Amino acid sequence: MNKKRICLITSGHSPFDERIFWKFAKSLSESEFTVSIICSTEKIGEVVDGISIAGFDGFSYPKQKKIDSFFDLINQFNPDLIICSEMLPVFAALRFRKQHRHTKIILDITEWFPENVAFKFKGFRRWIKYFQLLLPYFYVLQKVEHLIIGEVSKKKRYDFLASLKSKTVIGYYPALNYFNYKKPDLSREEIVFGYAGVITYERGINTLLQATHLIAAKFPQKKFKLLLFGKFTYQDEEVDFEQKISATGNLKVEFSDWTDYDKMSSVIERMDICFDLRKRNYIYSNSLPIKIFEYMACGKPFIYSDIKPIRVELDYPKYGQLVNPVNENEIIYAIENYLNNPELVNQHSINARKLIEESKNWKNESKKLIELVTKLLF
Repeated sequence: MNKKRICLITSGHSPFDERIFWKFAKSLSESEFTVSIICSTEKIGEVVDGISIAGFDGFSYPKQKKIDSFFDLINQFNPDLIICSEMLPVFAALRFRKQHRHTKIILDITEWFPENVAFKFKGFRRWIKYFQLLLPYFYVLQKVEHLIIGEVSKKKRYDFLASLKSKTVIGYYPALNYFNYKKPDLSREEIVFGYAGVITYERGINTLLQATHLIAAKFPQKKFKLLLFGKFTYQDEEVDFEQKISATGNLKVEFSDWTDYDKMSSVIERMDICFDLRKRNYIYSNSLPIKIFEYMACGKPFIYSDIKPIRVELDYPKYGQLVNPVNENEIIYAIENYLNNPELVNQHSINARKLIEESKNWKNESKKLIELVTKLLF
């Protein structure tokens, strides 16, 4: 019996995106499906760990050319099931399904769309763009066989927009085999504050730097390091930030380049307390942060902007602290609370790792993915 063929398509992510490659593709491949990834974010053609990866550099392509290019690559792979990470690839998948009626299509929803595109515009243009995208998106939602939704907080929208469509929530939890537990030790001479992800002022990097400066001044007997794991999005912010990082003698700032998902743990393990102090706009205030679970997998207590999805997902006082990201006093108090209470750090560390080991991990989530795919294909 021939293996069923599954294709994952993305127009916005790297083919080695943690969800697409390290979670979905690997789990499907390990479950004896033949798996391919198609992307429009880089020109690539190779096989990695038995997963076929094909892609083209489509950043400058008009939409129709991008859809045509996706269709050509889908045709070469001839899949039984297509999982699309964004709206645009669905149009190529639908075109393929017209010729191959047996093929099933899933849309994997992880972002607030169309807000994540429309909200880059201002004023009336924002709402024009919103409705321009909402209409084709509504069409796509009705045409796919199934919706995968990355978190419970986003499901309510799709219960309204696609009330008759079947849905499965498959979370962002970490693949635990790639994350090692390392308990923070605040008795060491140097204490490391950490952040992982896209580096922008909107995501609170400048706020974190200011707070770290204040803490370094309050604890002159200690040495502090701010470890930033990622890269700047905007060059002007990077230049401005570089001018601010040498003001305090007992504080150093270190940058670590982004790396593959299976190597992330080695950087996070060096951190003692992990942060995300981004501004509470609509999208962030209604989105569950992914990195929080990877920090917890390594046993790191966190200080995060106070948003509803974290409160709904976690009994957070067992694992970390939530703060108002524009209230400097709250942030400083939360940091001091850890520095002055090593037992709290220890307990949060143990609790965090235990939670990931027992429930919020990719091994558990992958069972839902395999069950769904099997149901659609057999």
